[in-house]
Amino acid sequence: MSKKNDNIPAQAAPDTAPQAAPQPEAAPPAETAPAEEAVATAAAEDAPAEPAGESEAEPVEEAADAAPEAPEAPEEAPAEEGEPEAEPETPAEDSAPTDEEAPAEEDAPAEAPTEEAAADEDAALDAAEADEETVELPPIDEKRLLDMTRTVQLSVEQITANMDIPAGEDTDTSSDDDAAEDDTPATMGDVVRSGVTGMARWLLLVVVFVLVVAGIGVAYLYRSATPDMLPSISVTFAGQTLEPSAYKWHVPVIGNWFKRTYAETYSSVPAVLEAPISTLSPDITISSTNYATQLTVTDADKETVFEGTLSEFSGYCFDETGTYTAKLVASVTGSRAAGAADITGSETWLFTFDIAIEPSVYLSENTIEQGGVAAIRVTGSYENDAPTLTTTLKNQGFIQSSNGWVCYLPIPWNAALGTETIDVQVGRYSTTLYLKVTDGGFSYKDYSSQSQRATPYIGQDDAPAKVSKLFTAAPTGISWADAGFVQPFLNRLNTTLTFGATEYVGRRYSERSTNTGAGGRTSTNVILSTTRGELVIAPASGKIDLAEDLGGDYGITLVIDHGAGVRTIFYGLSDIDIKAGQQVKQGQTLATCGKTTVVEMRIGTVPIDPIAVWRGQCNGLKYY
Repeated sequence: MSKKNDNIPAQAAPDTAPQAAPQPEAAPPAETAPAEEAVATAAAEDAPAEPAGESEAEPVEEAADAAPEAPEAPEEAPAEEGEPEAEPETPAEDSAPTDEEAPAEEDAPAEAPTEEAAADEDAALDAAEADEETVELPPIDEKRLLDMTRTVQLSVEQITANMDIPAGEDTDTSSDDDAAEDDTPATMGDVVRSGVTGMARWLLLVVVFVLVVAGIGVAYLYRSATPDMLPSISVTFAGQTLEPSAYKWHVPVIGNWFKRTYAETYSSVPAVLEAPISTLSPDITISSTNYATQLTVTDADKETVFEGTLSEFSGYCFDETGTYTAKLVASVTGSRAAGAADITGSETWLFTFDIAIEPSVYLSENTIEQGGVAAIRVTGSYENDAPTLTTTLKNQGFIQSSNGWVCYLPIPWNAALGTETIDVQVGRYSTTLYLKVTDGGFSYKDYSSQSQRATPYIGQDDAPAKVSKLFTAAPTGISWADAGFVQPFLNRLNTTLTFGATEYVGRRYSERSTNTGAGGRTSTNVILSTTRGELVIAPASGKIDLAEDLGGDYGITLVIDHGAGVRTIFYGLSDIDIKAGQQVKQGQTLATCGKTTVVEMRIGTVPIDPIAVWRGQCNGLKYY
C-alpha cells in the first residue's frame, strides 16, 4: 500500500513538466473540451476565497475526490505564467499528502477504502495521459483557448474582488488620487483657468441676482399699471353723447420699452342714435384736442361721403337727407415730449344716424273757393325723392320748383264744402294740413226754352278724344314761372257764359229763389263773344300740344301745356300760326279768333276758372 502511494507524486511530477512547455506540433482537440476545462479551472481558483478552516474540516472522502483534479491544474500553468492567481493550486496539491497521511494514523480497517480511492486515481491519471497523448492542439487554437480561459478567469476574479472589497476602499482610493493630484505642482495655465472660472461663476451669480431683482421690480410696476390710468374721452355728435365701441391702450411699465396693453371690444355693430339730425352740418366734439382723429362717413349704399379729421368735418355739409354710418377713431401714436413715456393707443366709436331735416310745409291759403287752385309748398327738404300727399282732392303730385317742391290742388266747381285733410310726407318727416273749401258763388241762368242756352257748349266730359288723352299725360316742369299768366285777348272780354254758371230751363219760381232743382247744365269753361280776326296770344309760356281743326263745335283747337299738368285749351279759332311741339312764350301770337271762342283751363282732368287765373286772382298758381 505504501509503495503505491509513493508512486502518485512521482507520476504527477512528470505530468507537470510537459505542461509547462507544450509542443507546437500537437494536434488540435475539439474546442469544447478545453473550454470546459477552463470553466472547471476557474471554479477551482474561486475555491481559495472560502475560509481555510472549512476545507480542513472536510472528511477524508472529499479530499480523496479532490485528488484526481490535481493533475489538471498543470495544464493551465502555461497560460497563467507570471499571474498571481495560479497560487491557489498549491492547496490542491498539498491536500493529497494530507489525505495520504491520514490512513497511516488511522486503524487498519480504514486502509481498504483508501486503496480503492488510489486505484480510482490511477485509472483517472491513466485516462488523462491517454487523452493528452492522442489530442494535441495547434498553436493558434491553443492560444485562442488560453485567451478565452484568461478572459473568463479575469472576469471571475474582478467580480470576486468587487464583492470582497469594502465600500471604504473606494473612498481611500479616491482620497489617495486627490492627494496625488494635490501633490502635483499647479502650472500658470491652471492658475489662470481657475481664476477665470471663479470670475465667471461670480459674474453669473451677479447676473442671476440682478435678473431676480429686476423681475421683481418689473412685476411690481406691471401690477401698478392699472385700468385707472386709461384716458377718459367723451364725444358728442349733434348734441348726443356717443359711447365707445372698442379701445386698445398701452400703459407704460418701463418707459417706452415695456408697456401693459388694455383692449376691449364692446360691440362691432354701430350704435343707432335715437334722435334724427335736423341739420345738414352737424357738429362733433371731443373732450380733448391732444388726440389725432379720423372720421369716416358712409351712406346707405356703403359709399364714402366724407373722410378726414374732425376739424375738416366742421366745414362739411351733407348733400341730402338719409341714413349714414360713421366711424371715429381717436388715437395717440407717440409721446408728446421727447423722452416722455405716455399712454399710446386708440379708441373707436361706431354709430348710425339719420339726417332728417324738418322741412317747411305750408298751404298757399287755408280757405279756397270752388273752382280755385290751392298750392302746397315744401322748402328746406334735401330729399332726392319727391314728397307725397294723401287727400281726396285730385292732383298731379309734387313738382320740383326753383326752391323746393310744389303741388297744385284744383278744387272742382262741385267740390264738397267743408275741410279737407291733407297728409304730407317728406322723407321721414310727415305733417297734416287742413284746407277749407267754400262756395264758389257761381251764377245761374233760367231759360224758358232750350234754344236760349249758350252755344257752343262743351261740358267737362265733352272734350274730344285727342284732347282728353292729353289730360292724363305725365306733368312736366313749370313753364310760367318766368312771368305768370295774362289775359290771352287784347280786346275787352265779352263773356257769354262764365265758369261754373248753370243754365236751367223751366224751373219753378221757388227753385229759382233757392237755386235748387234739376235739369241744369254747368259750364266748366268760359264762352266768349269775340271779334273775327282778333289776335290770340299765349297767356303763359309753354309747349303746343295740339294745333288742328277737330271739326264740329270744336273747330280749330289749340292746346298749350304750361307744365305741372296745367293746360289752356282754345276752341273755335279761325286760324292758327303755330304748330304742335313748338315752345311759346307769354304774349306770343298764336292764332286769330272767330265769332265765338271757348276757352278752358285744366290741371290734370279738373277744370278751373280761367278768368281768375288771367286776372291774377288764383293765388295757388303764383307759387312756383
